[in-house]
Amino acid sequence: MKRILFTLAALLMATCASAQLIANKTDNRFTVNLDFFNDFQVKPSSNWDVRMFSQGFSCALTYNFPLGESKKHTISVGLGYAGHNYFSYSRIMNPYTNDSLVCVQYREDGKTVDGFKRFKVNCNYIEIPFELRFRIKDAWKIGVGFKVGYNVNAKTKFVGNNEDGVRIHEKLSYIKNVEDIAYAATLRVGYKWVSLFGAVQLSPVFVVGHDAPTFLPVSVGVTFAPF
Repeated sequence: MKRILFTLAALLMATCASAQLIANKTDNRFTVNLDFFNDFQVKPSSNWDVRMFSQGFSCALTYNFPLGESKKHTISVGLGYAGHNYFSYSRIMNPYTNDSLVCVQYREDGKTVDGFKRFKVNCNYIEIPFELRFRIKDAWKIGVGFKVGYNVNAKTKFVGNNEDGVRIHEKLSYIKNVEDIAYAATLRVGYKWVSLFGAVQLSPVFVVGHDAPTFLPVSVGVTFAPF
C-alpha cells in the first residue's frame, strides 16, 4: 500500500510540474484531469451481491475551445483512459462462455463464506470525453459533459477457496460478455485545480441477457486538474 501511495504521489507531482510548463506555453488550451473515484453499483440484479467500495481511476487530456470571445468558458474534447473495478460477493464461474453465466454467491445472511477474500470484474476503456466548462471568478469551475469509451480489456480476479477448500488466486483476462461500448454523463464542480467528480454510466456493463449481472454504475470521487 505504501508503495502504491508513493507512486501515485510521485505521478501527481510530476504531472503538476509538467502540466504547468505546458500551460504556460499553450495559453491554457490543454487540460489534464486525474480522477480517483468509487463506483457504486446501484440497483443490482439478484445474482450480483455488490461490495460497497469499488475503487477506480481515470485520466484524460483535453483541448479547450473558447466559447465566443471569452477564454473562461470552453468546449473541451480529448482522449482518456478509465479503469473500473466492480467488486462483488458473487463470483462468475464461466466468464468465457457465450451461454448463460453462472454466478456463485459467497455471502449468506450478511456473512461472508469462510475462505472468500475478494472477487472483481475489471474493465478498461479508452475514452473520448466532451465537456462544457464554465469558470466563475477564475477560481470556481463547473464542467458538464459526456464521455464514450471503448473496452480494450476486461478481466476477473478471484481470491478465495476453491471447491476443494484450497486457497487460489485466479486471474482471467480478456473475458467475454462485457459490452464493447460504454457511455456516461459527467459532472465536475471545483475550486482551482481540485474538483468533486460524478458520473452515471448509461450503458450496461455486461451484454444484456444470458443471466448476466445488471447494475447501474455511479462514480463519485475527486478530480485533480493541474492546469
